[in-house]
Amino acid sequence: MGTALENFTDFVKFTGPAYFTGPDVFLNEAVLNSYTMSRFLRGKGLDKVIQSGEDIKDDVMFDESRTAKNYKPNAEFNWEQPQVATEQSIPWRFTVDHMSWTDQEVILNGGGSNMSRSATKVTYKRLRKKLEQRMWTSMINFLEAKLWADANSQQGEMETTSGSDQYSIPAFITEDTTAYHATDWTTIMGINPATESKWRNQVETYDYDDPDDSDGDSDGLIDAFDNMLTDVQFIPPDFHKEHFEALNLQHSRQFIACSKGGLNQYKRLLRAANDTLVHKQDASYNRPQFDGIDLVRVSKLDTLSMIWNATTAGTANTETAYTTDGYRYFWLNGNYMTPVFHSERYFYKMDPYFLPNQPYTRICPVDCWWNNFMHSRQRQGIVAPQA
Repeated sequence: MGTALENFTDFVKFTGPAYFTGPDVFLNEAVLNSYTMSRFLRGKGLDKVIQSGEDIKDDVMFDESRTAKNYKPNAEFNWEQPQVATEQSIPWRFTVDHMSWTDQEVILNGGGSNMSRSATKVTYKRLRKKLEQRMWTSMINFLEAKLWADANSQQGEMETTSGSDQYSIPAFITEDTTAYHATDWTTIMGINPATESKWRNQVETYDYDDPDDSDGDSDGLIDAFDNMLTDVQFIPPDFHKEHFEALNLQHSRQFIACSKGGLNQYKRLLRAANDTLVHKQDASYNRPQFDGIDLVRVSKLDTLSMIWNATTAGTANTETAYTTDGYRYFWLNGNYMTPVFHSERYFYKMDPYFLPNQPYTRICPVDCWWNNFMHSRQRQGIVAPQA
């Protein structure tokens, strides 16, 4: 049976679920689940998602340092060569998960030495599937949780090189319109939004006590959505388009993330705005949208407790129990935020090994180096209740 144990170890080591056999395969399969991260990965090339090097880097231009000017005939010029690129750089973060099995588990499920090779393979596959299903579910749920982790007071863990946590969406998108960052932060990805106006997310507010704007003062939820739609759109000129982001690119991969309560609030507004039901006998809006942009329920937001508005005094709480109570709507554009994975440690399955003090137990770690990279904050936004 010793050989059988080694065979199972090799079977685990050299095989894996199809969605993690390569980054290109994973990106295709990830869209089948309903997790937020899938929307950030959908359709992106490997050059965007897979990187190497000491840090994750990109360049952004906040100011063109305008050199265009009018002139008179025969004028003399002082030519300039402005340096306008600002390097964005964030450190790698490291995540590990594992699966484990015992000799007893393999032997007692192996069916004995008289089992045929094909039958043994089926048995191995069944056992491996059980082990991997638990581990991959744990890993993916962990990644999703980090995507929505509270950023308040976590500057040391997310922003600094010595930290251990990935940037989360609440680190990039905040209701604060004074310093434009979460509490205890100064810079985001090394850039200070208090001094760099192009490094701020958009913020619109609505009257949570009157979301349908029954009093007619134009501060309902739909009014805020109208404003946000124009805030996050940057319409390029019709010439030299190659130097600007195409409007259809800006609009693709956009979605509005909200809690179950927020989603249902929007559905109620849609029903109230129609004289008849959308599908006659069906009162459900199973895929609500605004200007073609999906509203997506994020279960983490149902229970996320945090300081939602750094300028409003209050302790951390859920969105409807906070000092400024009400549902939040995160306007996200996956074109400008990317979970980036290291090419050498992309869900890397390591060799199984024995535990010294547990000689009948084998551990197979899976190592993943990654972080969430924000390319543009001004193309992201939040619709929040009025303070």
